[in-house]
Amino acid sequence: MRALGPFKKMFTPSNRFTLDLRRLAFEHFDSCTGCGHKFVEAEHSCSGYLANDEPAYLCDACSGKLEELAARTYFMPRPYEVPPSGAQLWRYMDFTKYVSLLSSRALYFSRADQFEDTYEGAKGLRRKKNAWDEHYIRFFRDAIRNPPEGYEFNKTDDEVEAEAQRLLRELESGGESSRSSTFVSCWHESLYESAAMWRLYSSFLPNAVAIKTTSDSLYKSLGRNPAIKIGRVRYIDLSMQYAGINEAYWRKRKSFEHEREVRAVLVDHGGGDIGKLMGCDTDVLIKGIYVSPEAPSWFASLVNDVNRKFNIGIEVSDSEFNQEPFF
Repeated sequence: MRALGPFKKMFTPSNRFTLDLRRLAFEHFDSCTGCGHKFVEAEHSCSGYLANDEPAYLCDACSGKLEELAARTYFMPRPYEVPPSGAQLWRYMDFTKYVSLLSSRALYFSRADQFEDTYEGAKGLRRKKNAWDEHYIRFFRDAIRNPPEGYEFNKTDDEVEAEAQRLLRELESGGESSRSSTFVSCWHESLYESAAMWRLYSSFLPNAVAIKTTSDSLYKSLGRNPAIKIGRVRYIDLSMQYAGINEAYWRKRKSFEHEREVRAVLVDHGGGDIGKLMGCDTDVLIKGIYVSPEAPSWFASLVNDVNRKFNIGIEVSDSEFNQEPFF
């Protein structure tokens, strides 16, 4: 365990988080900005400000440098893997959605309960829920009986059981309600065009378009918004595994593994809409534009005309599937 830094004064966390501090803590999530120490689970991370209000995200050993402590929290690894900044991402869509992206300069995030996949946000199979419930009932009982230092335990067994059951019900209702407050933008990670993705997301429509970007460009195009998490989906066998409490929107069934999905996820408890348009700098986002292998010869010209109208300085590329082979 690393030693606690020599605080210059006794800090009461201010809970003051400027956008710069939130971005810093988000972008350097795994390591101290002071010494580069890589955090491990259950260590503390300290968010706050140095002299002149400079944001810092520090380990305990560096925390003495802070003039103001915003928060000191237990470090928990992300429930998703962040792709490399240069990872190539693709989004396949019909022409009307492409025009909407350009005209609104906004990226559409669909609400999780609107996906065709009824398992979106699921933690496991219904037939295995009893084992899930039993695990968390034991967890809640132990947590209630062993409160943090400074808190006295004074509950009867019946009170412990009632509180544990209440927490389990809240866990279940929270999982259900999260589907209406979680919004997702889905991307395909690949170095190349995908025939499967053309077929899946555009049905090889003659008016379909694919845009290519990178993980870093996607993040920057959304204004480096620390509320939007961008990560790889992990594919699991739900007959053998569960998705953890914080993992549900980063896990999908093995049958979707061909999608190689990277998703941007936003949680907004305001609810209401079936989707959200998030402001997007299309000049930063779009690195390449491709038309469907089934597109007629004039379609690329039409897309180029639309691009010029919206000041997109990238010429359309034909699908590589239309290249002529020799034998």
